[in-house]
Amino acid sequence: MSLDPVVHPVEFLLDAWWWPSRIETAGHQPALLDADGRITTREQLQAQIHALANALSSQGVQRNDRLALVMTPGTAMAATLLAAMAVAAVAPLMPSSPLPIILDDLRRLGATHVLVDENPPATFLEAAGQLGLPVLSLPSLMVPDELSGIAVTPESGDLALLLQTSGTTSRPKVVPLSHANLLTSAGNIATTLKLSPTDRSIAAMPLFHIHGIVASLLAPLLAGGSVICCRSSDPEQLLAAIHHLQATYLSAVPTLLQALLNNSNQQGEPPGFNHLRFLRSSSSPLSPVLQQRLEHHFGVPVLEAYGMTEAAHQICSNRLPGEGPTPLPGSVGPAVGPEVMVLGPEHRPLPAGESGEVAIRGPNVTAGYEAADLSGWVTAFNGESWFLTGDEGYLDQEGRLFLTGRLKEMINRGGEKVIPRRVDEALLLHPGVDQALAFAVPHPTLGEDLAAAVVLRAGLNLEEQQLRQHAFSVLAPHEVPSRILILEELPRGVTGKLQRIGLAERLADALRPAEEPAVGELEELVASVISEVLELKELPSREANFFQIGGDSLAGTRVITRLAEQLSLDLQPTLLFTVPTVRTLAEKLDQLLDETLAQLEELP
Repeated sequence: MSLDPVVHPVEFLLDAWWWPSRIETAGHQPALLDADGRITTREQLQAQIHALANALSSQGVQRNDRLALVMTPGTAMAATLLAAMAVAAVAPLMPSSPLPIILDDLRRLGATHVLVDENPPATFLEAAGQLGLPVLSLPSLMVPDELSGIAVTPESGDLALLLQTSGTTSRPKVVPLSHANLLTSAGNIATTLKLSPTDRSIAAMPLFHIHGIVASLLAPLLAGGSVICCRSSDPEQLLAAIHHLQATYLSAVPTLLQALLNNSNQQGEPPGFNHLRFLRSSSSPLSPVLQQRLEHHFGVPVLEAYGMTEAAHQICSNRLPGEGPTPLPGSVGPAVGPEVMVLGPEHRPLPAGESGEVAIRGPNVTAGYEAADLSGWVTAFNGESWFLTGDEGYLDQEGRLFLTGRLKEMINRGGEKVIPRRVDEALLLHPGVDQALAFAVPHPTLGEDLAAAVVLRAGLNLEEQQLRQHAFSVLAPHEVPSRILILEELPRGVTGKLQRIGLAERLADALRPAEEPAVGELEELVASVISEVLELKELPSREANFFQIGGDSLAGTRVITRLAEQLSLDLQPTLLFTVPTVRTLAEKLDQLLDETLAQLEELP
């Protein structure tokens, strides 16, 4: 049945989710689908949730425990996330993080257990061993359970989810979200999008991200609909799922929507998709040009929304045609769920049209950061409590929010938030680096890309690639700069402070690659493939950085796939992250070809 989250209290939603009586009339309806179309019905999903929740309880997991969840994307991860939240607070983590990041995350989150599937990353097992955390393996937990329900159902105020977000400091903050936070936000989204039991989302965003958890998973399930759980965000697979599995909507970052559009154009897909009702963009600004292209090609409205982890995702959203204020370019729409206020100096509320810091409050907003000096909440001049978003903007007379900038010192790299100071400190860990400063550079698809400038210690010589390899060893992949410039000195202000703002413009000449053509067959092949994928008018130079000339992770995967096919090599899809220039990628390919040839010569 369809649930109206505005009418029913959170306690009803909890009952509706975990009590068998609520699915008697719809238990046979699909709940989850995998990429091959295999269906898990609502009744089957509920049975899986109850069985795993009770299995976790039998292993001693209690309400005050904190489970770090590391799983391969798919229907099993979705069901496990829902089950684990029924008995404890869950912290889903990115499986590809390096060991130092994992150790920091587990400590910061206060993890008491690590829950994994049948193929856990070795780095997580090593981290759990170092910290003395018990590892719970999903295959050994999934045993028949005759209990008809969860032994202890959660209260609305119980913690369900622990996520991390970036602020202005050098370390991530832990955002605790209760069941009330999540279910309220999911209900707000379902109401905004007019979701019903006939809707089917495609979960393109990862389930360790608030966007994917709430907009793609919880919202459609609460509305009685279903979810296609993708194994990856490969645009070709997503397009196939939209076509063949009858998806009615997809919510994603603009970078992924751009990749879908490009892939669909390359395949010659005709505009118009029979079951698709709309596309939704959030977690990063959507350019008006891309929005128009998407709407023209797919033949459906594209709704831009504004959200953050601390609000359990959605804060504002443009509405479907005929609903709410008319969408305007540059606006993320009116508030949908939480209250939104713009505050000025001394946290005084500002009238419509005046810019200040965007603040929010409501049942979907976190109670405050954990283990932080500030909770995020402030008392306004009029005595009201508001949560500060760190974003700058203004409201118009009809309540539409326009974001004009970020007050936080944060780089939004295609929806992935990067704290520059964290990158600075990681680069300074290299013994040859004396000064370091990370900064944003414009990017045509990501919105912003990441670069850094360093000054080396006296008498030392290092190559850019050596510094990037160091960065990969201590940072998450999305935190590694695409370019690292080695300078004699860093720009400073009159007070002697390093000047991060405007650095991309001041260093534009240094960021521009030397116009030297590709040398040799391999470099020419690499340049040709990159040119084809990025649809460049001419071949890139041998020092051109793939990400600085318009490439992103999805386009990078296509480049590596084509090179692997042409050279008959087994290549990692993420290879371009470590060797992003035409020259360095060609050198790596040459090395791999030599190694492959040597192996063949050793065969009897």
